[in-house]
This record gives sequence, structure tokens and C-alpha cells, in this order.
Amino acid sequence: AFLNKGLTIILTDERFEKSETYYYEGGIKSFVEYLNKSKEVLQPQPIYFTGAKDDTIVEIALQYNDGYSENVFSFVNNINTQEGGTHLSGFKTALTRSINDYGRKYNVIKENDENLSGEDVREGLTAVISVKIREPQFEGQTKTKLGNSEVRGIIDTIVSEGLNEFFERSEEHTSE
Repeated sequence: AFLNKGLTIILTDERFEKSETYYYEGGIKSFVEYLNKSKEVLQPQPIYFTGAKDDTIVEIALQYNDGYSENVFSFVNNINTQEGGTHLSGFKTALTRSINDYGRKYNVIKENDENLSGEDVREGLTAVISVKIREPQFEGQTKTKLGNSEVRGIIDTIVSEGLNEFFERSEEHTSE
């Protein structure tokens, strides 16, 4: 239900006349909130954006907490890609580049300072990446790693645009 915004799933055990209903209007945004529910979050709402290119639909939600661990979950057509793949590498690349670009633009990262590493920018991050693709190419029999090379660029573009828009909106609010 988290991966399909607006979908209601009802599980019924007729032996005991008991049922559970799962519905998350926010989809993966609700998933990130759920994953962070016992943590101290650093921004009130998860950052959420979506985009599409060709036959690929991408949804991303992310939120930082005050912890040190990274919790990034990636899915392709609702299949948990535990080993990641091209969609996860595109996300990580775009996230690191976008945060470094923002830091340089607003002089948070000084001219002589090194860029932040990927590990640095993912510390305390909870994120969910969901990709819907017409013909996924998985590596191996277990479908735990996506191999479609074109997806890396699609994710990179959507994440870069989404984060840049988020940063610009945030900058407008802080300068008002």
C-alpha cells in the first residue's frame, strides 16, 4: 500500500472474522514518515518529488533524521531491489552532486573545502525510491538488482531537478 498511493489493501482472516486495512494516501512519503516515526527528524515533512520520462515513472521521498545510519530502500515495479542497481546509483550520484552544488552556490562549502562525500550526504538519510518501468532488466534470478542502464540518467535528472526546486523554494522562504 505504501508503494501505490491511494490503493487500499484489505486482508481478511475468515477463520477468526478479523481483517486489516492498509491505505496510505501519501504513498512513499507516508512510508518515509513511518520509517522515521521513532526518530528525531530534521525537517518536518519528507521531501517528495515525482517525474516521468519515456515509459519510466519515478517517485522519490526522503527525509533526514539525527541518526548516523542510512536507510535507503529502492523498488522497481513494487519489487524490493535490495541490491540496488542503476536507479539507486543514479539517485546517490544526483543527491551528492545537488547538495554539493547547493553548498557551493550559497557558500556553505567554502572555495578551498573539499566536496562532501556520498557517505557524508547520506548520513541520517531515510529515502524510498520507486520506479515503474515497462521492461525491467534485473541482474540474477532473485530480481534484487536493476540493470537498465537508461534508468540511471532518468533518475539523475529527476532527482537533480526535484532537489534544485526544493532548495530554491527553501531559499525563498529563508530570505523572506
